[in-house]
Order: sequence, then structure tokens, then C-alpha cells
Amino acid sequence: MPYLSLYRKYRPRAFREIVGQRHVTQTLANAVKANRIAHAYLFCGPRGTGKTSTARVLAMALNCDQGPTAEPCGECDPCRRIAAGSALDVIEIDAASNRGIDEIRQLRERVGLAPSGARMKVYIVDEVHMLTGEAFNAFLKTLEEPPAHVVFVLATTEPHRVLPTILSRCQRFDFHRIGLPDIEATLRRIAEAESFPLDDRAAAMLAQAADGSVRDALTLLDQALAYAEGPITPEVVSDILGGIDFDLIAHLTDVLSQRDIAAAFALLDRVVAEGKDLRQLLIGLIGHYRNLLLVSVDRRGREALALPEEALARTVEQASALSPQEIVRTLDLLAEADRELRFASQPRLLVELAAVRICRTPEPAAAAPRAAAPRAPEAAPAAAPEAEPPPPATAEEAPRPPADLAEIKHRWDELLAHLRKGRKTSVAAFLREATPAALEEGVLTLAFNHQFHHDQLVRDEQRQRIVTEALASVFGLQVTLRCRMADGDAEAGAPEQLHPKGLPKVVKDALSMFPGSEVEE
Repeated sequence: MPYLSLYRKYRPRAFREIVGQRHVTQTLANAVKANRIAHAYLFCGPRGTGKTSTARVLAMALNCDQGPTAEPCGECDPCRRIAAGSALDVIEIDAASNRGIDEIRQLRERVGLAPSGARMKVYIVDEVHMLTGEAFNAFLKTLEEPPAHVVFVLATTEPHRVLPTILSRCQRFDFHRIGLPDIEATLRRIAEAESFPLDDRAAAMLAQAADGSVRDALTLLDQALAYAEGPITPEVVSDILGGIDFDLIAHLTDVLSQRDIAAAFALLDRVVAEGKDLRQLLIGLIGHYRNLLLVSVDRRGREALALPEEALARTVEQASALSPQEIVRTLDLLAEADRELRFASQPRLLVELAAVRICRTPEPAAAAPRAAAPRAPEAAPAAAPEAEPPPPATAEEAPRPPADLAEIKHRWDELLAHLRKGRKTSVAAFLREATPAALEEGVLTLAFNHQFHHDQLVRDEQRQRIVTEALASVFGLQVTLRCRMADGDAEAGAPEQLHPKGLPKVVKDALSMFPGSEVEE
């Protein structure tokens, strides 16, 4: 017999075996008992959370020789065929590869045929959001009034892409990510059934890496089983996940807390040299700093951490050396780097920049109110003569003059915070590597430290508009942007002046000299 993957071998065959979705399974089981089966269901949720498995169990419940029953026997011919995927009356369709109107027309023609041997025909349409608009429209009538012997189960990871007219014709069930305790318990149960030792810490590491997906957890367990030459230990799991173990994460945390940039770069160099995954490093750091925050804000939080005694002690020690504000600031920078990493052409540089930002000493909180210092004289009116008229307007009511270069530099972080608050995180990330260099005749020059960030702003009209609008909102400035490299090297080329709309100045000048109009590139 060929080897069967663990997630296939241990696919649920009863509602009670489906992990972490009791709100779904209990409702369906009660519906089967009461003979109140809907003609169409929509199963939504992340991958690996049991959507297709639940659809198969529902098909077994409807077609079991003992049923319809909420507890299919799993032993009769219909149950075995459905579990094996060979039942003629349980049709599984991959909408990603059968998404056109022709495929749906064929489905409509076959729906009316009676079951070949089962009690009910069950159509399981996976990734239904991939159907074209024409296919959805052709499917509507069949979905609304199918024959009495047909049940449709539509599964999707992106319910927002399913037409409202389809949604309104289905009973919707939302599948949740599976909790870590449930995944760990499932891994231990299967390890025991397969008679191989699985360390509890290794099970916790596999469950965390699975990100709420039982299928992903079992796939990783399969991989660990093939790799290990004995018990599955944390070291084995660390190796198959890219070698990012707790000691490395804790060491890097110590280095970042000490603001030792050179040591941080040396550690990152070692990670790259050993071929470890930088994304896994970031994920590990984010998870560790989350644990630090949990312990820092609530000393009882250590009880919720599924860590070995030695790792827990080190986590508590590190948390005691950091303030919650420092931990939150670091988490914010790590999360920002993780968001950008998937699109980065130079992931190592991105992670190194994140390390530099974390190691920078934050500006003292007391420095923020400096701009408000001139308000102190407001207490003076108490000593002024009663006959003296009040000033015509307070400083807050008077029109605010545009900022100068010194104020822009001083309040640059305020501009970045304004962009992040407006969900313009990527633009804020590019401007973080820029320095206001000059403000002359309505032109603000930005000097960039890295070519990549320079080019991303110069080449994107939408980002330019976002920056100019933010400058107007925060500083009261109506300016044209000018971008150059900070070191003025030849690689960046000549500084490029941008029209407020985003057009280079040379294009604007050409349009003023020759007949023509602006068109999209």
C-alpha cells in the first residue's frame, strides 16, 4: 500500500471528530436529526480548518445505511466510498480550475439526474469564489431551486468575493482558526496512534507554526516524522521550520534591548549564512515580544505561556528589563517589517533596517510638548488691568503660518504618525528613510538614504499625492516635492522635481511649450 499522508489518513469521519468547530458541527447534526437539511450551504474560513471534511461528513450523514443520521457508522459501503472520495453521488468540484460558464452548464444538466445508488446527491464546490461572473449567474437558478435529492455545499476562503445573490440563497457557516490547545491535542493523539514519541514542546512549536490550520499542523508533523531518527524533539521541529529556535530569538532580544547594533548585525549575518528563513525569524521575534508584553503587563500572564521552565524563566527575566512602552514600540516595528517583507526585493536589508530602528534610542516623552511652551503666558490676564480689552484671538484661533524647515525636521515623526493613522503605512515606511533637506520657493527637497525608497516615491503618483496632502495637513504647507539621494551619488541620477500631481518638472515644462495633453502611461 502507498504511504497515506497523516492529514488524509486521519480525516474526520464523524461530526465529533472535527476539531474546534462545534458551532458548525452541532448545528448540522441537529439539522440531520430533525430532517431540516437546507438545499445549499456556504462554508467560509481559512485553509485547513475543516470545511471540505465537514462537507464530506455531512454527505456521509445523509447517505449512511443507518441514516440519515447525525452519527454515520463509517463502515457501510456509502460511508467508505465517500471517505475514500470514490462515491459517484458525492461530486467534488474545484472551482479554481472549473470556473467557466460551460462547466456550470454541464453541472446544471447533471443535477436533475437521480442518484445512482445513494439517498442524496451532494455537490461540494471548493473555492467557489473563483467562478466567473457569468458562471455565478448561470448557477443562480439551479442553486435556488435544486431537485429534492440534491444538496450543495460551497466552500471558500474569500466569502467577500461571492456574489450577494449567491450568499442570500445559502445557509452560511463561518469556520474559525483552530486554537493552539486543540491543535496540540490532535497532534499528540495522532502521535500516540502512530506509536512515535512527540515532545510536548515540539507539539507546541508545530501548532504555533500551523497558524490555526490542522491540515498544516499534520503536514508539518509528517515532515518531522520523516526527518527525525528518533523522538520528535524541539530541535527536530526547529530544523524543519528553518532553524529559528528559542535560544536564537532570546539572544537577539537581549542584543536589541541593549541597543547593540553591531551585535544585531552579526547575529543576522549568522542567520543568513546558515540558510535560515528571515520571515520565520520575524515571526519568532513577534511571538516572543508578544509573550514579553503579556508578562510585562500582567505577571500572571506567565501561566498562559506554553513554554518549558528554562525558556519561561528567561522570558520573565527579559520582560522585567523592558517597559511595556518599549515592548509595544518594538512590536510595532517588527510587525511593519513583516508586512513589507513579502514584497521586498532585499529582505535582508529590510530586517537590518528594522533592527537599526529598534536599537535607536526613542525620543524622551517630555520633548513632545516643546512646541506648546509659548502658551505659558495665558495665565497673565489675571494681572492685567480690568479696562484692558482682551486680545482679538488666541494663538489657537489665529491663522497658523506654514512651517519652516527646522520645524519640519523636528516634527517629522509627527508626519509619519499621521500617515500611519490614515492607514498609509507603506508611504510612512518610505519617508522614514528620508530627511527634509531644503525648503525654498515652495519646493521641499527630501534626501533619501536608500535608492529603493527614493525610487518608490518618485515613480508612484499616488504616493506623491499622499505625501503632499499630509504635508498640508500637518505643517500647513503647499509644496512641490523634490527627491534626491542623501549622498548625492551618481546612481540616483539628477534630483527629480515633482509636480504636485506627480509629473516630473521636465514633463510639465514640455506640456507648457508644446500642444498636448496628459494621458495615462
